Amino acid sequence: MRKILLIRTDRIGDTLLTLPVVKPIKKKWPDCKIDFLARKYTHPILKNVKEISQILNYDSEGVHRGIRGHQHLATEIQQHEYDSAILFYPRFGLTFALWKAGVPRRIGTSHRWYSFLLSDRVHQSRRECQKHEVEYNLDLLEPLILDLPSEIPQFRLAIPEKIKREVQDILTANDILEKYIVVHPGNGDSAPNLSQGQYRTLIQQISLSGIKVVLTGVNSEKKYNQSLKSEFFTNNIHDLTGALSLEQMIALLSEACGLITTSTGPAHIASAVGTPVTAFYCPAIPHTPDRWGPLENLERITTPKLTNSHCQMKQCPHGTQGCLTTCLQDDEISRALNYLP
Repeated sequence: MRKILLIRTDRIGDTLLTLPVVKPIKKKWPDCKIDFLARKYTHPILKNVKEISQILNYDSEGVHRGIRGHQHLATEIQQHEYDSAILFYPRFGLTFALWKAGVPRRIGTSHRWYSFLLSDRVHQSRRECQKHEVEYNLDLLEPLILDLPSEIPQFRLAIPEKIKREVQDILTANDILEKYIVVHPGNGDSAPNLSQGQYRTLIQQISLSGIKVVLTGVNSEKKYNQSLKSEFFTNNIHDLTGALSLEQMIALLSEACGLITTSTGPAHIASAVGTPVTAFYCPAIPHTPDRWGPLENLERITTPKLTNSHCQMKQCPHGTQGCLTTCLQDDEISRALNYLP
């Protein structure tokens, strides 16, 4: 039986944008065993992907730290006797571990100094953002699958019934018994974001329509979201910041009328459960939605009109807050709500 290891060790959104590769592999080899090496905090997503047989944990700050740690990782990988491994997030330590483990087919990109450790090198440079991230990931299957589909395969996350019931209990306990829209203001400072005033405009428009608003985020974003909620005197706004596990967040988004956010993991989660996403993106490299947008919701993305499409975040001509804060007008922000059902 063919055994393939997929490797993606960065963020939730990046991991989700890698998962469409499983369908072409399974179509080519229905009996193939697919494992996934990832960081622990992405495991709640991976464990509900039926095509994935086993998840291997990558602990770069612990047991897999440094060269000795990656030698230990090589030993772990070697025990599984993989035929092939595909490295979607290139790093020297991971490439070294695959080589050290003796995996026969080690597939990755060709332009890095350590690419000689790979058996199959695919020429691509993602820096210019000429394709969507999913397309870049699918390209890495070419050494294994010559007849790749011309269209990007659709991917859907599964949600266990137990988690659905847990979320229904949370919604009932918070008196969220009608339809709701999730607003997720935080993005870990990974990309330009809207201002608090802009989120206030969006929440006010939704609240006036009678639809409930559910604020979400991680614990570190709780103070910000509480401040945002405190500006409204209505029972239509509910704050679940820090109250949900990742699996519960997936279930919450699957039942929502829509999601409003920027470039962040929940945008890709919502897209992967079929929920409409209204997102705000900086159009410039490296943040462009052409590469990083929620795949099935690209037509619902609002971007400012920029004259310099090659600006970088560290040298953003619109200051530390970025172009979303300085270039988007209130009417553009309100108009983005038309994208929601």
